[in-house]
Amino acid sequence: MAAIRKHSQNVIIDSISFACMVILTVTGILLHFRLPHGSHNSTILGLTRHQWGEFHFWVAMVFVAGIIVHSLLHLPWIKSVIYPKDESRRRKAVLIFSLGIYALLIFTFVILMVPIYEGASG
Repeated sequence: MAAIRKHSQNVIIDSISFACMVILTVTGILLHFRLPHGSHNSTILGLTRHQWGEFHFWVAMVFVAGIIVHSLLHLPWIKSVIYPKDESRRRKAVLIFSLGIYALLIFTFVILMVPIYEGASG
């Protein structure tokens, strides 16, 4: 069995990731506007808000996996950007990359640590 060329791998992974992004956008809009909180037993295409949310989550997991594979396929390019031969560009790249990672970690920490409030009943 012949190995898939790198270009073909990129096209497949990028196409899957793009399709996931479109599905995430559509299901996010659907959940926010058509099946908002309190929509009770309303369904669209036979699925409740909870079921659409579950579908949205799993499509997001496929999207994240696609982004990870995409990043691995482009690792040589990423390395050349992070570690350019020019010393001044290298410092800027490392600084920007580090700030981006720190911002992502802080955002993730804040989202995970924010208390969950139950809505008022009745």
